[in-house]
Amino acid sequence: MNPKQYFRRQKRNRAGIALGGGGALGLAHLGVLKALEEYDIRPTVVSGNSAGALIGGIYVSGKSIQEMIDLSQQLGDDMFDHIKMSLRGGLVSGKRVYNLLLDILGNQHIEDCSIPFFAATVDLISGKTYYINKGRLADAIRASISIPGVFPPFESNGMHLVDGGVRDTVPLRALTPFHLKLRIGVSLLKASINNEFPEYLNISPDDPQNNNDTPGILKAVSRSMAISATESAFKEINAGKPDLAIYIDLGDKMKIWDFKRHEMAIEAGYEQTQRQLKSFFG
Repeated sequence: MNPKQYFRRQKRNRAGIALGGGGALGLAHLGVLKALEEYDIRPTVVSGNSAGALIGGIYVSGKSIQEMIDLSQQLGDDMFDHIKMSLRGGLVSGKRVYNLLLDILGNQHIEDCSIPFFAATVDLISGKTYYINKGRLADAIRASISIPGVFPPFESNGMHLVDGGVRDTVPLRALTPFHLKLRIGVSLLKASINNEFPEYLNISPDDPQNNNDTPGILKAVSRSMAISATESAFKEINAGKPDLAIYIDLGDKMKIWDFKRHEMAIEAGYEQTQRQLKSFFG
């Protein structure tokens, strides 16, 4: 083992991880965590946004990776039904999803967990980012997954809290106060969208005609959210400068509301993380 490999292996002892958002793509975090544990990396602090807060919150509650994988079927069915309904018919209460969180986590509070946890959210009133680090786990997750236009904001102390991805897709800054040997940021990508230099476009074609391939509302909303989330994730990773950035690219295989394809997401997260860890540790 060369000195570089030895140094990197020593960093496993105290690691923190920031899990990015991405709707159903967030189920890939289960595969990420599974691969990390196989490398003897068990995060001592976890932050998460939206789907990252969902997976991260259940993880710090004490559930094993296998228990969480078993739960993914139930999570997948429930989330898919309600998010699809929301995108078709407008805002829904999200009570069933919230009740599911309560069934899984009960009255467990963040401060009672052995691993510090931070759920990223944004207050619509002030526009300020908040990292929820105290209170009931189910409430913190419900606030962080409050996708604008899908779930209503979570109301607390006069604030209207929504999905932290509005400002903080991969909450690496939540890890700053901790003396960590390894800071990990996990970014979920859709079709590897990157913001290249803008091109110029002429929208006056020589032969204008009706386009019958206009995407429906579900596809349009999904694609718009994917572009926005991916671009935000790139910026957060570049700004946060983690020791290890893990990128999970699900390409066009999975839509951001397609929670029913949990097995595909978990497998992709596991396999891609394995490859990136092998490259990082040597």
